[in-house]
Amino acid sequence: MPVDIEEFEITSHKKVSTGIVGLDYQLGGGLPEGCITVIQGSAISGIEKIAEQFWKADEKITGSDDSWYLISDNNPSVGMTPVTPDEMGDALSEMHGKRYVVDSLSGVILNCGVDAAISLIKNNAGMITQDGGNILFLLYDDVHSPADEIAVIRYADIYIHLIEERHGNEIERKMEIGKIKNANVPSRLFPYNITEEGIDLSTTARVV
Repeated sequence: MPVDIEEFEITSHKKVSTGIVGLDYQLGGGLPEGCITVIQGSAISGIEKIAEQFWKADEKITGSDDSWYLISDNNPSVGMTPVTPDEMGDALSEMHGKRYVVDSLSGVILNCGVDAAISLIKNNAGMITQDGGNILFLLYDDVHSPADEIAVIRYADIYIHLIEERHGNEIERKMEIGKIKNANVPSRLFPYNITEEGIDLSTTARVV
């Protein structure tokens, strides 16, 4: 086992795979069952690839397809469910499954306001997690005020930020796990790459 991977525990809850082996490892086995996750990043950070890997994780692991991908910000791929931002809450209430992606929370904030986004997290997502489901919200960089970002992140059980740094003609990508409810947060950034298959999280780590 590599010695440069930081290990930490979340809780004794049953874990749900993120669909990314390296991220599951850093989260002590995956996401706790029944949690709200907010992932923030730019449109070219790989944020949508992470969302798709999470969405399809059960299909790859067990062959089941008990998941939903609600999309309002882009043209839907096969299997995704197109909804308008103001329909997002009603759509979540009518769907039954174990994995949900909302692409995106930014669309809800921009079209309906931050209070609508908070209501979506507290009420609709809250009902999903009470039944053991997991929901992933996408939040885009450089779109919202810091106050609006803080307001929605407060209600997340897990918050992950994708960071890009440009050094000359190279882009360095790093993942920050900034919040884990009822658990220690790692003091490290985790380098990752974007591949054709999805996100490849490196096993090396950098101290913040």
